[in-house]
Amino acid sequence: MAKHRELAQIVYATTSGRTSASKIWRTVVVAGAMLGAPLTASAGEAPPPAKKEAATKPAPPPPPPNAKPADTALKADVPPDSPPPPPDKATVAKLAKTIVKTLESEMKDLDKKIAATNKELKAAKDQAAKDNVNATLTEQKKQKDELKAKITQAKADSKKADAEAKAEAKAKNPPRPRAQETRPMGRGFILS
Repeated sequence: MAKHRELAQIVYATTSGRTSASKIWRTVVVAGAMLGAPLTASAGEAPPPAKKEAATKPAPPPPPPNAKPADTALKADVPPDSPPPPPDKATVAKLAKTIVKTLESEMKDLDKKIAATNKELKAAKDQAAKDNVNATLTEQKKQKDELKAKITQAKADSKKADAEAKAEAKAKNPPRPRAQETRPMGRGFILS
């Protein structure tokens, strides 16, 4: 222990002065005493007996293979003939957006098919092949027109559902009322 004290005095006395070296050494000694105190206090006593852990409950048996799901207890207060609750407006808005994205991806695929059919039409050598490709092309254009109408309707539905979802969210979380109706303005306004 004397070696540690001398080492601390040499290291800390040269860098920060004699008083700080003795304070650091005092702190080290006190901390060591605090750590060793429980060990010396119980040196004459026998160690306390180990705590017995509470008996654990056995795992519940697995349900039989033809059993209904566990959520039947949650649905006990709902009659079985009643329809499910309607989804919230935010879910409907998300679903409408996914429908629009799906229809737009179908439109892109149809555009690729039409481009390929146009190439086939240009590459056709005889009149029978051109008539066959023309029939396919007109059918694809009809599909494209129908798909455009679906997309415009889906976009309108999506906008409507989004507006309803925003209105529902605003109704659920109204803005915090302010204490003052008007805010002070001008140069004389001081925050305090």
